[in-house]
Amino acid sequence: MDKSVDFMRGINSPIKPPSPDVSERMSRVKRQGSKLEKAMEKILKKEKIKYIYQPNVYGHPDFQVSGSKIVLFCDSSFWHGRREKEVSGEAFNRNRKFWVEKLRANKARDKRTNRKLRRDGWSVLRFWDDDILKNPQKVINKINKKIDEKCRVN
Repeated sequence: MDKSVDFMRGINSPIKPPSPDVSERMSRVKRQGSKLEKAMEKILKKEKIKYIYQPNVYGHPDFQVSGSKIVLFCDSSFWHGRREKEVSGEAFNRNRKFWVEKLRANKARDKRTNRKLRRDGWSVLRFWDDDILKNPQKVINKINKKIDEKCRVN
């Protein structure tokens, strides 16, 4: 079996890295200023919720509700492994092992991030792209509920 260096961890792995074309597409995925973040920003502004964009907080949340320890993550269904068909590899015809490992690693990282932030006293809200883009009222309700809970506690 061909062993390649696993570029995610720098160790030998039987998993081949993606093709140059796929690597190029992956490199164009925005870390900041994505469509999701812009849609979330619009929601927050409309609701007059003050926020910090890309706060300097562990795990790189997309937003922090100002004056609170509430952070918001805008998660892409694909990159954060929402659909079982992708996480299991069924959705992929090529390089299935790579994608399964990549998406599972992303999901595991999200869980570790949530755990650490919560241990450190943060409230973590994660929103799927579909909700941000198609059901903003659901997003607003969750954020306002968390803000109300935090206000009652303090």
